Amino acid sequence: MNNRDMLIIKNSWSQVIAQPDNPAVLFYENLFAEAPYLISMFHSDLEQQQAKFSAMITYMVMHLQTMPDIQTQIEAMGKRHAKYGVKPEHYALVGKVLINTLETTLGDYWDMETAEAWTNLYDVWASAMLNAAEAG
Repeated sequence: MNNRDMLIIKNSWSQVIAQPDNPAVLFYENLFAEAPYLISMFHSDLEQQQAKFSAMITYMVMHLQTMPDIQTQIEAMGKRHAKYGVKPEHYALVGKVLINTLETTLGDYWDMETAEAWTNLYDVWASAMLNAAEAG
């Protein structure tokens, strides 16, 4: 990931979390609309899950320049998700919903360069999580 992509991601995420509505609410609404069967995977309080989702993305975006430093946390998250029943095919769905949520939230600030940067970043995160889940 190059410096420009990191800057695009950090700036766009700053705009997303500055919105009056929690972007995670829209993310989960979109996820469950796309795949209602996933609702049963969420046993905890959805508001708490939404807060965790936003906090984790914020944390990972803040550490883009030092991603190797948080690699073990990303891998641990992949292992936890496997225990929750997350399958490899769920990652593509979550990526699609995340990108759509970002596009909706950012509106006119969303462009092809932003889409490409976020798609590439999500692919890095998802690959690391999947590899860790498969390794057990």
